[in-house]
This record gives sequence, structure tokens and C-alpha cells, in this order.
Amino acid sequence: MKYEKLLQPGKIGNLELKNRFIMGAMGVGFAKLNGHPTDRTVAYYEERAKGGYGLIITEVTRVQDSEFCTPFEPSLGSDEFIPEWKKVTDAVHQYGARIFPQLHQPGRQYTQAILGHQVNAPSPLACPTFDEVPHELTTEEVWDNIHMFGDAALRAQKAGFDGVEIHAGHGYLVQQFLSPFTNRRFDEFGGSIENRARFATEICKDIKKKCGDDFPVIIKLSSEEKVPGGLTISDTKILAKYFEDAGYDAIEATICTYASLDWMSAPEDVPMGFNAYNAQKIKEGVNIPVISIDRINTPEIAEDILETGKADFVSISRQSLAEPYFPKKVAEGKISEINPCINCLQSCMGYMTDPNHLTACCLVNPRVGHEREYTFDPAEKSKNVMIVGSGPAGLYAAYVASKRGHKVDVYEAQEQLGGQFRIAALPPCKSLLTGPLRFWIQEGKKQGVTYHTSTPVTKDLVQKENPDVVILATGATQVKPNIEGINGENVFMANDVLEGKQVVGRNVLIAGAGLVGLELADFLRERAGRKSTLIDMIPTVNYGVLGVGTHLQARLASNDTKYILNAKIKKFTDHGVIYEQDGKEKQAEGFDSIVIAMGSKAYNPLEEELKDLNKELYVIGDATQAGQANKATEEAAAVAFKI
Repeated sequence: MKYEKLLQPGKIGNLELKNRFIMGAMGVGFAKLNGHPTDRTVAYYEERAKGGYGLIITEVTRVQDSEFCTPFEPSLGSDEFIPEWKKVTDAVHQYGARIFPQLHQPGRQYTQAILGHQVNAPSPLACPTFDEVPHELTTEEVWDNIHMFGDAALRAQKAGFDGVEIHAGHGYLVQQFLSPFTNRRFDEFGGSIENRARFATEICKDIKKKCGDDFPVIIKLSSEEKVPGGLTISDTKILAKYFEDAGYDAIEATICTYASLDWMSAPEDVPMGFNAYNAQKIKEGVNIPVISIDRINTPEIAEDILETGKADFVSISRQSLAEPYFPKKVAEGKISEINPCINCLQSCMGYMTDPNHLTACCLVNPRVGHEREYTFDPAEKSKNVMIVGSGPAGLYAAYVASKRGHKVDVYEAQEQLGGQFRIAALPPCKSLLTGPLRFWIQEGKKQGVTYHTSTPVTKDLVQKENPDVVILATGATQVKPNIEGINGENVFMANDVLEGKQVVGRNVLIAGAGLVGLELADFLRERAGRKSTLIDMIPTVNYGVLGVGTHLQARLASNDTKYILNAKIKKFTDHGVIYEQDGKEKQAEGFDSIVIAMGSKAYNPLEEELKDLNKELYVIGDATQAGQANKATEEAAAVAFKI
């Protein structure tokens, strides 16, 4: 397939872009708490510029220091930030890319506990996510905010940015003015669609006045809010005309608000390129370029959007985390070498919403945020590396180590490579998980990695092969607790059911309501509508990271999945369990089959045996502690880029 449209030059305003690839804005949190960009900020954007993007749009950037939506959000709130931003723009420009900051005010979508003051909004309506009644901006304060955007754009221009993007999507302040869901004003900024558009249109006019008509301005607009009474494509088609008249040079058509945040980074059960339809509808009514975004993960989807006239540019977001060199590899015809985003959201959206992290990474590319310390420069000394285990930790370590010049052998006790990640791809909407397995193995083979399957590793084998480095990535095994009746003929293990080694009946009791149990219930739902009841000691169910988890929950609810919580299993019976709940012994009966999905535990039989061999020895991934796959690849990176 040819990618002629993607590789064509294009224009936003009078600004020439070398191709139609735009790196979309995503929160990564590499700035300091005070909003100053850092060396990590420079390296992160520089890597994507090297990768061939025509235009890079930064993460949300404050126009006012006291207003932000993540603690590590960068700022253009005063002139003191200009020198650090100049380092970013200079780094990007040396590779022929252009760069815009995404200017933004959060409005009601944050919390006083972090900001230190009451949140602001067009109307005193609480955000459903944070449930804090905001201060209703006065008309004078609205105009002050307009001028803040203009002042921030002028600073951006002085810092070497080529234009700016105004974030009028995802429920932030500009969108709050646009939408009847959030705007109940009756001054010149509320009521009619023209008045609700005024805040955004005046921002553009102020920027053009301060920066000149040739300084391009994009507006990122939620084409649909996906909430009752919110913006629909019928509204945004009209709003787009107002924005074109006001002087905006392009429109990026995104989707959602915080009340429908699972659509922002939609998981695999939403079609790739699903929001291109809305971009097309907006494009029908305007003459300025329209940019499509949302689940554009492959060059085929991107090219089709352009070729069929749905949009003029494509915005690549999560995929640019997974593969910084996406455009360059498309241009060179190296499609199979594109590291695939799997829409897991664990290290991007998951970390950014986790108070213990607040900075992004990527499961399939843990170099994100470590671009300068994790390089593929050749190792000082080539070593013989033995890797035991072929799950994400082992395969990623092999990929990196071999790429840096080491001789690598991977040993897997099972017949197939992939570890539990291979099995994790079997439930519904998890097929993308096979992508990085293919990529790591393919790229490892190119670098000379030898993969040994059906080969358990012993101390004798290590002594025989005599490697310089041993990396134990032996993963985890399923937990099978010592409970009476667990070895009954009607009791099976979750992985055996997922792999088709065991077939269960129509009415299934799943022991364990963690992600393994939930995804197993989803798997059984697809198989002739089998019904599942999940039993667990936990008080509430955690369906996983936003988007992936909310959609999983909805699928299970559609099949009338049931739960028995706060329950300790005492005994498995022929058709159910005896359990204790609230101090009382109870019984659940009538099940055809019982499946154990009680999680995993670390499997590390070799470490103690190998300690006396005087080898460089590392233990990574689930072999240290069973957990999510992103932790495994992060630990693999820390070792493989060091040896």
C-alpha cells in the first residue's frame, strides 16, 4: 500500500508542514511543579521530531500559573518560561518539524485541594468528576481570561513556537463556554450559539492582534460531548463556521468531556479512526483544514482518512508514545517495524491519573521520558546474555540488549513464546496485545537473538552455556490456594479455560473478581452467552484503567454478570461453594463449572541456585512480584540499557 497522502506537504494558515502527520497533544508531566520545562521535556519532543512528524503539539500548557489540570503541567504564564521553551523549539526545529503549544485553562475540571483556590467556570455547575461547585466568572474575568490566552500565545511566539493550539475540547474552560451542558450564562458569553462561541472567537482575535495574522492558531474542538444535553456534531458544525470567521487556521476534531472521559483514549472495542466521521462533517462546512484524531494507530487508517477526504491532517497521539519514528518508518516503507500501541492505557492515561506517578510512560516503549539515558548506542563491551522467560520482560530485554550489540539467547520452558501476555490477548478486545510480542521477536531475530522453546533452564544449563549475564524473567504462576474441594473434577484454572484446554458449562462460578476473573467472564460471555458469577473477598470491583475498564464493565453488565463480594470461600462443592460473608456461613449452588482466577504469584526458582556462579544476575518482571505488564517492561529497560 502506498501512503502518498500522508507524505504530501500541507499548510496550516501560511505555515508549510512537510507532511500530514501531526503528533497530538498528550499529558506527559515532564515539567517541574512550577511549570518550567525540563531536559526531559526537550528530549521527549526532540525524539518525535527526529521521528519525522510535520507538526508537534505539546501537552496542555498553562496560560495562568495558578490554573492547571495536572501538577506537572508546563506553563507559558509569564516571560520567565520563554528561555526553557526556546530549548524545546530549537531542538524540534533542527529536524524540520514545526511545534505548537496547546494553550489551556481547566475551568471546573480540577480540584481546590490541589489548586489551593476555588475552581472557575462559566456557570456554578459542578464537574461530575470532581463534584466541586465552581466560582462563576464575571464578565470582566472572562475578558481577563481571553487576554491571558493572547499573552501566552505572544510568549510562545517569542520562544520560537510556530503557532498555537487552543484546547476547546475534553471539557476544559473554552469548551465549558461552548456547551449548553456547562454554560447557563445570559450575558454576551451565554445563551445563543453565537454567544457561547464568543469566548473562543475572541481568544483567536486577541492572539492575531498580538502575534499577527500570519501566526497560525488551531482550535481543538470536541465534536461530540457524549453526555445528555451536551454538544453534538450538529452544534459543532455550526461552531466551526464561527471559528473560521474569527480567524482560526485549522480545527482539530476530538471528542468527549470529563463526564464521558472513557472516549478520550478509547480502547480496542471502539473502531480505529472512529471519530473521523465527525471530522468529515465539520470539513463539509468550512474551508480551513480539519485534523482528525482518536485511535489512528496504523498508517492504513491514517491514509484512508486523508484519501477519502474525511480530514486534511491526522493527529497521532498514543501511537506516538509507542513509536516516536512512526512517520519516518512510513516514509521508508518499514511498516512492519512500527512498534504498535495496544491501547492498554496503563502507563499513559493510567499513570497520569495515578497520584503515585503523574508522569507518563508506555508499556511497549518504556523509553518514554527516558530518551536521553535509554539510548540504543552500542554497549561498551558485547556480552553473552541468557534470558530465561519470554513474556514482555524477557522479550523486551532481548530486543534492547541485542540492538545494543549483545549476543542474546532467550529460553522458554513452554512450546510457545509470549508468557502470560500471550494468554492475556485471548479475552475480547485484547487482540492488540499480540502486536508487541510480534514486534519484539521480529526485531530480536534481525539482531541475531536465538529463541529456545520447550527448554526449561537449570543450573547445569547455565553452567554449560556460560553466559556473561543472566536475566531471570520467569514470570508468575496462577494462584491455587489450599481450599477443600479445589481439586474437584468441576474446578478448572483460568488460563486453561482461556487457552481452550478445558471447556466449561453454561453457568460458571469464577473464584476471583480481579482483572483475570473479569476478563474471563467477558471471554465466556462471547461463547454462546455463558453466564458468570464472580466471588471474591474484595468489597468493590475495580474494572481497570479508565476507558478499558468502563467498557469492560458495560459489556459484563449487558450479560447480567453477578457478584458475591466480601466473601471468603471455605469449600468448593460439586456445584458451587460454601463461603463466609458478614460473619455468616452461606452457600452458592447451581453452577456447572468453577474456575479459579485468584491472580498470580512470582515464579523465581533459579535466583538462589545461580547466586554462587559469579555471573551478572538480574531478576525482572513478574519474577520479582506479579503485577502489570508495564512494570515488567520498565524493569527490563532498566537492565537492558545498563548491561
